[in-house]
Amino acid sequence: MEEKRNAYEIVGTNKIAIDRKKGEQEKNRFIREKAMETIKRISRKKEIGEQKLNTTSSITEKILLDRELEKLEEEIEDVQKAYEKIFDKEHREKYNAFLEIVDKSKETILYRNSSKNQENEEKILLDEVPDEVLEEIKNKIRKNRPKKETAYEILKISKGRCDDRTRKSENIDNLLLQQKEGLIELAKVEYEKKVNVDKKNEFAANQRLKLEIRTIEGAYREIATKEKRAIYNQKLAEIERKEQKAIEDEISKMKYDRSGNYEPASIVALEYQDFTKDNNKSKLLSAIISRENGQEMLIQKVGRIGYEDSFGVKDEIGEYEITRIIKDEEKANKVYIAGLNISELFVDEITGAFQNEAYYKFIANEMLSEEAIRECSKYNNGYLGEPLKDNNGNYFRYLDGREELSAVMKFYEERNKEQGKAETEQENQLKNEGDERE
Repeated sequence: MEEKRNAYEIVGTNKIAIDRKKGEQEKNRFIREKAMETIKRISRKKEIGEQKLNTTSSITEKILLDRELEKLEEEIEDVQKAYEKIFDKEHREKYNAFLEIVDKSKETILYRNSSKNQENEEKILLDEVPDEVLEEIKNKIRKNRPKKETAYEILKISKGRCDDRTRKSENIDNLLLQQKEGLIELAKVEYEKKVNVDKKNEFAANQRLKLEIRTIEGAYREIATKEKRAIYNQKLAEIERKEQKAIEDEISKMKYDRSGNYEPASIVALEYQDFTKDNNKSKLLSAIISRENGQEMLIQKVGRIGYEDSFGVKDEIGEYEITRIIKDEEKANKVYIAGLNISELFVDEITGAFQNEAYYKFIANEMLSEEAIRECSKYNNGYLGEPLKDNNGNYFRYLDGREELSAVMKFYEERNKEQGKAETEQENQLKNEGDERE
């Protein structure tokens, strides 16, 4: 069974940390502070989401934000309930006794809000795209393109019917010719009717007739023969491919683009520590993990971004180098993840047992998927978010951390300035050396 979070983890601490504190008052104060820190952190994320909800006009974003806000509200309730379970000595002793019973029976504990039914407890991960959202995206893409009938639609004939008869080696060229001639004749009949009713508009009607005939004849030329239909069908397939690509790009942007959360003013202090300065990568904290398709990746922690935000909370984000083989070539990307625990990715070499199988599979197949690495590098300077658990014990990626994203983007901004300054100095130095030689 999957590992479930207990009340200590929900509050943001553990039994060992509490046991280290001297006296019950100090222990209770420590638990209270941890609970308040956790609620404060969730509340900040909730506040940002509410601000977005009040300013956005996108139905897609409203749906996702509503669900995210509901999840954050439940998380706050979870922390409050968990806090009540472990706040004082009497409650902790009862709860610890319960944990011992659970451990002995080799069951796992899931803290859940009993006032919510199972349907409301189900979490929708950020990677899922609801049907109504997908439909809105499709409509948005199609609405931005001018509607143009295909040659088949102009000739009032089914493309599927033509393709099917072509596959069966049936000659439909005569059918298309008859369809063309019939539509032109029908257009002429309609023209005569309009002119007989209103002679004043004869010129305009005649121009419309000429345009309609040119359109019909042009459509016929596009698909008149088997060879022409093959070429035309390729054009239609390319149009469809581009539209599908635009839909996928819109979904990827919705899933991964958090660049709008960048607020440099929210970061008070920023520092970077490079773990590779001694050029000995064997000393780096690392793990080799495999995706479901068997592809292996080497993940190494090569640095850290330390930051202090406007709330005065000090935290850090890990800088990781992900190396794997793609199309027989080694590829490496630097990515940034908050709260990643590499030690939980270890696998026993002898027994093959996972340290944490659910966490391992989530990181390998979702957090570090090629799609996530590519799109987050494109939009967020490589910030992949933070791996978290929902109330059902399922892992999901949290990308909406404003401070974490801002820290990474500000780090890139400052590094690019330094690189630009160094390049300018090098150019000036080379220029000066050239002047001296002259």
